[in-house]
Amino acid sequence: MLPEEEIKKLRSENEHLQLQLQDINYMLTVREEELELLREKAKQTVQMKSTLEGNYNELAQMQTFIGTTQQKVFGAARREAAMEEELIQSLHIEKAYYTTRKELASVTAAFTDVDAKLDEAGNVYRELENANRKISELESLNDIATEEKEFLVYEVEKLKKQNKLLQERF
Repeated sequence: MLPEEEIKKLRSENEHLQLQLQDINYMLTVREEELELLREKAKQTVQMKSTLEGNYNELAQMQTFIGTTQQKVFGAARREAAMEEELIQSLHIEKAYYTTRKELASVTAAFTDVDAKLDEAGNVYRELENANRKISELESLNDIATEEKEFLVYEVEKLKKQNKLLQERF
């Protein structure tokens, strides 16, 4: 049988190991909560990326519209030059000329709006780059947390084995 002093020492070590085990379990819980937060942020980032892709598709459609509109504007400018020469010949041509001018103003306004949206798309693209950078950082943090968790699980198992050995001695 073990002397009283060794038993007290083993109990003290056992209590110390129990406290360490509680601390490690608490740290694991905190890490799991952090991992859950990181997963939620990653999910939000994916949703943001989807939204940005939708915006990019809208931008592509607007660019197609701009190209078509620019072609119309070019055609309208040619007609405008021809109408100036024929202005005296027909009131009907004069009416078409003013209509074309209104369309040009409308297209110019639309072009201005599209230009503003293009600037906005550039900002969205920068935000996407920032989000992708943050995703990379979060993935890195997640990898680090996973390694730390595996290490802590290993340490807990090690402590459990030591605790079991100590208990078997008693």
